[in-house]
Amino acid sequence: MEREPTATQPRATDLSVIIPTRDRWSILGRTLEALGRQTVSGFETIVVVDGTDQRPPALGDVRIVVQDHRGPGAARNTGVRATDRSLVLFLGDDMVPSAEMIERHLAGHRTHGRLCDAVLGHVDWHRDVPRNRVARWLDSSGTQFDYPNIDGEEAGWGRFYSCNASLKRSFFLDAGGFDEDFEFDYEDLDCAYRMDQRGLVLWYEPGAVAYHLHPYDFERLARRYESRARAERMMEAKHPWFSPWFANLILAADAERHVSHLWPLVADRVPKQWARASQVAQRRESTWFHQQLASRFLAVWEGEEDLADLKAYLGDEFDLQTLWSHENAVDEEERRAPDEGTFYRTSDMYLYDLTAFAMTGTKRPYLAALRQCVPAPARVLDYGCGIGSDGLRLTPGGYQMAFADFDNPSTRYLRWRLRRRGIDAPVYDLDREVPGGFDAVYAFDVIEHTDDPLSFLREVERLAEVVAVNLLEPDPADTHLHRPLPIGTILDRATEGGLLHYRKYHRRSHLVIYRSAGFNRLRSRGERLIGATAAHLDGFGPRIRQVLTG
Repeated sequence: MEREPTATQPRATDLSVIIPTRDRWSILGRTLEALGRQTVSGFETIVVVDGTDQRPPALGDVRIVVQDHRGPGAARNTGVRATDRSLVLFLGDDMVPSAEMIERHLAGHRTHGRLCDAVLGHVDWHRDVPRNRVARWLDSSGTQFDYPNIDGEEAGWGRFYSCNASLKRSFFLDAGGFDEDFEFDYEDLDCAYRMDQRGLVLWYEPGAVAYHLHPYDFERLARRYESRARAERMMEAKHPWFSPWFANLILAADAERHVSHLWPLVADRVPKQWARASQVAQRRESTWFHQQLASRFLAVWEGEEDLADLKAYLGDEFDLQTLWSHENAVDEEERRAPDEGTFYRTSDMYLYDLTAFAMTGTKRPYLAALRQCVPAPARVLDYGCGIGSDGLRLTPGGYQMAFADFDNPSTRYLRWRLRRRGIDAPVYDLDREVPGGFDAVYAFDVIEHTDDPLSFLREVERLAEVVAVNLLEPDPADTHLHRPLPIGTILDRATEGGLLHYRKYHRRSHLVIYRSAGFNRLRSRGERLIGATAAHLDGFGPRIRQVLTG
């Protein structure tokens, strides 16, 4: 039975500190050491180990609870259920508390004793964390914590940071706790919204400080943004009121012209007393960061929509395990088919393969290049469209899309996806004549499956003024038997017609966008030279980014 709360004078013995953890034993050890040096005693500490595969070391005078691997939100729920104390304090395993942190939380609850009152502590960087450009940008942009914009004592429910926050146990449970559908990220915002509907008031206590012992570099930042993309999709699905904050920032930055690599350097050097110049530099720096993060974020953001479509379309037949192991399942079905054409035109399993590939974001740079060469509202044909994910990514930008492929399970699924979005776009059958007159036609990962690549190009050139194809170099590790392509011959053809864009992506994919006829040949040959040069400098961009964020 839960202990009766002490309404106005809660003591340390009324408090349980809940810490979820996984694979961070040394950092957790420092957090626990700091909890042992608090100015008050009598509280309990519950460490919830997220995963039965974990082998926790000896952790001293704490309670250890082990759960199946379900994420930090589920772990906090497990910890709350494991205690009967009336107050719970959620603390991150990488949040090293100051000596007075718990005392200040308790003081906050003595001042604000209603059931609906909660206390938000402050988070600052630990002294051992390198203050590199990523860490400084996280602070200046408010991307991680929004403490500078707290006006007065109330923090607002949107700042319920579950790495350093305390509240009444019964109030938390009555609101339903953390939604365990959220694997990581946004579980605290979702929970805070539901608590706000019950009257939550979140009081800011700046003296309850925890020091964040989590070094950031660009790769760690990118992984965090990937998790945010997944979580924002889930928030959209669960809450009609929710507007995806990070997705909107990333999409806006991705639509802008590329920001110079110099802006992160400038932002560090503009004196703060030059307020307007400093604000401009910080905005440009944020755009630069968001442009660098866009490919990783949007691959997940768009991929989650693909996954949601497939789940809705297949209903009870959907099998997530089949999606993640799609290669073996699809390869086995393809092996049993009498030929590639029969497999492609009849396979329902192929929907998994095409969805998994769309979720990788492999073709994002192709679409970005196409947007630069052919601005909206152009009429564009997705030739060999499959399930149509590429065209569906272009449609929100104002493009008038059409699709073409053989009649098969993939195009039937595409028609369903178009109806689901309320998009009126034709889907042509390649067994019949496809009308021309398009501004652009693209065929990604198609030409290597054709018997005669040059005849294929003549066909797509008939359909549109601008043609975009990617040409794959042979890959000995590729399990699909793609036909070798005369890449040099095709590049010559594109150069003679009018090369608009030529780059090599993913080490072996030559993206070629060209006019079928009538273009400045000098510019065309210059573009080919630029593309060939860029292929030799393929790894230079990431190295610049590493220097700028280090």
